[in-house]
Amino acid sequence: MKLKKTAWLLPIIFLTFLTPFAAFANSEAPVEEEGPQNIFLSVPPISVAMYNKRKRPSGSMTVVIKLKIDDNEQRHAAEKLMPRLKNAYMEQTLNLAFNFFDINRPVNANMLSRSLQNVTNQILKHTHAKVLIGDIAVHKR
Repeated sequence: MKLKKTAWLLPIIFLTFLTPFAAFANSEAPVEEEGPQNIFLSVPPISVAMYNKRKRPSGSMTVVIKLKIDDNEQRHAAEKLMPRLKNAYMEQTLNLAFNFFDINRPVNANMLSRSLQNVTNQILKHTHAKVLIGDIAVHKR
């Protein structure tokens, strides 16, 4: 008689403890999507001198840039050309800082973005890379 009263308890205990494990064992691994995993390519920050109206250095400007490239092959080519891109970005930003920007006025981010986009298109020889400006910080002395 005692066996009959506890016989129904064994399956309940068994199912209670093994159900979570069974659900875990039947779950499938997440399926990775085909295509690019990281479409953004980081460019090291660019720092250039900023000038006042009399063309004297009176501060600095730091620009954070990323490139958005959808194609893996073009992204790898851009990674190989990164030193050349960074140098061109530095030259273009310095040229704009000296000739157009003033330390006492806000930086024209649209002009800077278009100039850097033109430089990118010239160096990479395609228009599939999009220049994204993450931050522009100006520090006065």
